[in-house]
Amino acid sequence: MYNSYGDSMKKIILIFIGLFLFINVSALEINSNSAILYNLNDNSVIYEKNSEDVVQIASLTKIVTAITVIENVENLNEEVIVTSKMLQGLNGYAKMGLKVGNKLTYMDLLYALMLPSAADAAQALAIETSGGIEEFANLMNQKVQEIGVANSKFDNPVGMDSENNYSTASDLAKILIYSLKNETFETIFNSNSYKIESLNKTVKKTLSSYDIDTSIIKGAKTGYETIAGLCLASTATIEGVDYLLITLGADDSAKNHVIDTVNIYEYYSTNYGYINVLEKDQLLETIEVKHSKTKTYDIIAKEDISLYLEKSIKDNLKYKYEGIEQLNRKIKKGDKLGSVYVLNNDEIIYTYDVYLDTEIKYYNYVLYISIAIVIILIIIVLNKLKNKKRKKIKLKHIKN
Repeated sequence: MYNSYGDSMKKIILIFIGLFLFINVSALEINSNSAILYNLNDNSVIYEKNSEDVVQIASLTKIVTAITVIENVENLNEEVIVTSKMLQGLNGYAKMGLKVGNKLTYMDLLYALMLPSAADAAQALAIETSGGIEEFANLMNQKVQEIGVANSKFDNPVGMDSENNYSTASDLAKILIYSLKNETFETIFNSNSYKIESLNKTVKKTLSSYDIDTSIIKGAKTGYETIAGLCLASTATIEGVDYLLITLGADDSAKNHVIDTVNIYEYYSTNYGYINVLEKDQLLETIEVKHSKTKTYDIIAKEDISLYLEKSIKDNLKYKYEGIEQLNRKIKKGDKLGSVYVLNNDEIIYTYDVYLDTEIKYYNYVLYISIAIVIILIIIVLNKLKNKKRKKIKLKHIKN
């Protein structure tokens, strides 16, 4: 009854809040050509830069490779034997050093794929999963179509520069959001190292090689190619807010994708957060009650409402009620009274619908009138009886 929004209204509010945030990020400048930042708590975009530009994405392709393998292989602990076909065409790409005849599991290869971004692990997974690179690329494209993105296409599992291997920051964010719902993928994405027992080899996340404090980052996948530039997909949890960020196309200075990522997270966690725009039991308005011993009715917030906003606006919030100004007997418990608008600088940032939650007792005029009529009738009858008695007494005196 007291839910202040339908789904459509929630979407409108989130869109407005997103626009509000975009207007207020002039102080944030990044090197990356494309970027998009999600607040996963609300599943809302809170920052973007050229997020719909179609570009090459280097090794962020391996995010799609990983989720495609995970969802197409029944037993990830099954053993894979490395063949010469799996190692072809990889000169110049980061590798974990696989050799023909090596035996390791799909799970081992997935960690090698995602942590050190091993191209040989990518091709081994693709060929073992579907029989060939082209066949696996078809599976990748089927997967992203199922996810529901429209501007992505893949022709290899590695992320090689190619006219037919591309995406957007927006699409990649949606793909990563989908992938993180898979427990296996999430565990790998958030891991920093993993030991491959059969090779007695430990693989580590490439992010750990940078001399930058990346402790703010929870999970990550890096990427680099000459055309694609420096790319980074990451997540972070700061002060209870779950973020997901894609940055693409930073210039080749070896650190700009990481610097951009850390700066974006720090900027938003410092300047934005969840603030209560309504607090439970907060008095929002008082309206009159007509024809009742109860003279006024207090409209009170029934729940805490928190929005992700710029922290500094807390003291600027104002409230405006529009609705029924006076209660009467026609308005019943549960009826909508109107809406309370939460405003920041005269802009509505939240709408809270309010309802009558109390049974108001009104004066029963029908009963009062009925009682009055009965009393009047009784008085009339008594007067008549009294007059009749007087007449009898008078007649008796006349006869005597």
